[in-house]
Amino acid sequence: MEVITFVEGNVPISKIEEFESDYQTLKQNEKPEGLIASYLLQDADNNGLYIIETVWANQESLDKRGDEQLEIVELFERAGVKPTVKAFNMVNNI
Repeated sequence: MEVITFVEGNVPISKIEEFESDYQTLKQNEKPEGLIASYLLQDADNNGLYIIETVWANQESLDKRGDEQLEIVELFERAGVKPTVKAFNMVNNI
């Protein structure tokens, strides 16, 4: 069963360019085994609100690569933000 994580935080406007650049740098790293996709999402109404969504093949893949999640949390922390982290099991999709 796929697992999807959401790491969310409100990045100060002065840090947005650096935050997006840091994500781009992280994206250039080799994709860890079990990571299906990662998305940097920006709220359409609040330019500072970001979510990084990651899709993992299963819980075991996420558990093995917990450091990948830490890197995402660190992106927010470098921007001065303490993000919220949530994980969901994918039950169904269209």
